[in-house]
Amino acid sequence: MVVASAFIALGFWQLARDRQKDEKVRANKAAYAAPAPLVTTLSAGDVGSKARAQASGSYDVAHQVLLRNQIRGNRVGDDLLTPLRLRDGTAVLVDRGWIPSASSASESVRQTSGTVTVRGLAHASRALSAQDAPRTEAGLLSLARVDLASVQKELPYRLRDVWIEEQSQTPTPGGSDPKLPQPPSPDPVNHMEYAIEWFAFAALPLIGWPIVCAGVLRRAKKERPAPALTLGPRSSDARLP
Repeated sequence: MVVASAFIALGFWQLARDRQKDEKVRANKAAYAAPAPLVTTLSAGDVGSKARAQASGSYDVAHQVLLRNQIRGNRVGDDLLTPLRLRDGTAVLVDRGWIPSASSASESVRQTSGTVTVRGLAHASRALSAQDAPRTEAGLLSLARVDLASVQKELPYRLRDVWIEEQSQTPTPGGSDPKLPQPPSPDPVNHMEYAIEWFAFAALPLIGWPIVCAGVLRRAKKERPAPALTLGPRSSDARLP
């Protein structure tokens, strides 16, 4: 009972850790979707490593750009950059997320229409080096880093000097859209799996102990020596005076 109680306590402890982990993930997802300063109020000098921005408008899918050689897990693909046309006639470049290959760009956000609101991290432009020459992949401009000056050459309208690494979108992206980043897990442990294992361990002594006790009792009964026989008086002796 002591061993089983300890295992059950460990199982409930892992369940509590699993709930705490879920709460942290939900809080991080809520932070991704939290309101942020309008991108029209920001300039390149205002952004930092954790600066956030939001913008509302419509995607110009005819002028998409690829950010090549982006790794997700153990796969190499591209991030899809799409200009978001704003009400004032300008646009902000939005990193909509990861796609497995350049050819899959034509099958993604072309289905998205209407006004969307995006929120995410705000970044300044990074100029291309001599080794990072633009090239064309699947009919799209492909860049090694987000150089807004290179993208501006392809656009008939003014592009703002801040771009957004999208973390959330309203309405929610469709199944064929690029994959948005997810908040990092607080820890890599599968607490629910460990909880199930601890509860299974707790069942072993509860089920096994009665079986062991029954086996010991049966063995003891078999090994118990037979009682000695007591002989009564002989009939001839009974007639003696």
